Amino acid sequence: MKTKNGVYRRETARSLLRQGLRVGAITLASVALASTASAQLRTGRESDRDFYSTQPSPLPTSSQARGNVPRASAAPRTAKVAKAGKGGMVQASELEGTRQSESSGVVHAGCKNCQAGISHSHGPMSTSPREHLEMESDEPSVMFESDNAMFESDPSYELDGVSAHSNRQSCASGCDSNGFIQPAGLISQILRRSQLRFEAVTYWPEGRNLPQLVTTRRPANDPTTDGLIGNSDTINLFGGEESLGKTSQGTRGEYGLFFNACRTNGIMLRFFDAGSNSESYSSTPTSESVVMRPFFSTNNNAQATIAVNYPGSTSGSLDAKISNELYGGDILFRKLIHRDCADSLEFLAGYQTARLADELTISSTTTALSNTAAPAGTVSQLTDHFATTNRFNGMALGLNGIMRERAWSLSGMFKLGMGNMERTISIDGASTITVPGNPPSTNSTANGLLARGTNEGNYVINTFVLTPEVNVTLGYRLTQRLEATLGYSYLGLPKVARVADQLDPQLAVNLSNPLTGPTRPSFTLAESDFSLHSLNYGLQWKY
Repeated sequence: MKTKNGVYRRETARSLLRQGLRVGAITLASVALASTASAQLRTGRESDRDFYSTQPSPLPTSSQARGNVPRASAAPRTAKVAKAGKGGMVQASELEGTRQSESSGVVHAGCKNCQAGISHSHGPMSTSPREHLEMESDEPSVMFESDNAMFESDPSYELDGVSAHSNRQSCASGCDSNGFIQPAGLISQILRRSQLRFEAVTYWPEGRNLPQLVTTRRPANDPTTDGLIGNSDTINLFGGEESLGKTSQGTRGEYGLFFNACRTNGIMLRFFDAGSNSESYSSTPTSESVVMRPFFSTNNNAQATIAVNYPGSTSGSLDAKISNELYGGDILFRKLIHRDCADSLEFLAGYQTARLADELTISSTTTALSNTAAPAGTVSQLTDHFATTNRFNGMALGLNGIMRERAWSLSGMFKLGMGNMERTISIDGASTITVPGNPPSTNSTANGLLARGTNEGNYVINTFVLTPEVNVTLGYRLTQRLEATLGYSYLGLPKVARVADQLDPQLAVNLSNPLTGPTRPSFTLAESDFSLHSLNYGLQWKY
């Protein structure tokens, strides 16, 4: 059989589980009530006997002391105990014939004896952040709800210097955005409706396989076979494995501004910077005795190399580097669609952007010594440059929610971007050959080794994509306004152009001059899906 006491026990258990989240509101309410009692005693408006008296006394009016504690006479009367229900809606249950002892005239919404009608005594009532007492009177009551920034009081009541309307308004059931809380000045108004999160982030980007671009053999054996792709004794100096897949350090930030004190709608600005990720190789004539640049010769239909540095043949140096950078952000309007005692859910809609850029450069300088087709002393400078830029711009829709339990919180966001992915691929090469003489002769062309006239150019290709993003964050409240956060995020960018994929897949090169035979290297857009995983840790501040 269900009893009022049984219902109360379930309500109390649920309230206790969430009590840690309400400390701020309880403290504010207690301070307000204690301050009111103290002010009344100082001004002589009520003595201690009057304050605790069970004799009937007129209910306070809006012009009387602020935050007066409701009192009930010893005679039976009807009180309404209101509790915040699902979605913040207030439901009231009537307790008929509630009696109080002569030492207390207070009907306490959180008191089991009050609800059961048992004669007892207790001090002045302290208002619970989730429950409030409402007497059958036309006078306004006092309500606090810290998580939802809800206040109700008479016109003269102030909380931390902020006054509230006398008409009852619930943040959960709608509120007047025009002055529900009237802070002193624009800056105070902005601060009271702001939240800021800044986090350091460790990113795990998805890498791509880079072909064998610089090779060696230890020790040198034969300049015609050393460093060839496919030989078992070939050692990779640059490429031949996954690149740009290492972790990088970056940042992420979020700023939220609510349009009303109830925080039912607002705007959210977000950004992230995954930093830069790079891999490089640099050689000198003394650092590595054999430095080769391998390729597939279409003229001979066989693997071949260019000797940058080889004992007794050439002396030279090489620099190779591949790098990328990624950043983005969004501007989102947020609309509260659900809120109850411990959790809330928002709908997000707005604009999203992201930029992923890769770059690959290989440059070498070689001086012919002997045993080469070029005259001794001939200096050859060779450069290949590949760059890709992926820009996403589109609309974003999503959900953002949070659950709280005492000082802990668990928030999550799912967002889906819909829009255009612009892929820009830039390929260019250059070579300069200087033959000694009097005067020396110099010949410059726009042909490198892997970037030549057959694939050089700037290519812009657009496509429609969907970009998913997921974020889960665990928070712990350090102070009333400061929270430590730890979370995981995932961002997907489909159909992007990675620089490693834009090289001729066989590293095929036609070195005939004039050009005869296959036009290699050739360009064909190669696209892939990019994934970014991250672990974020930082601080969130709410005014």
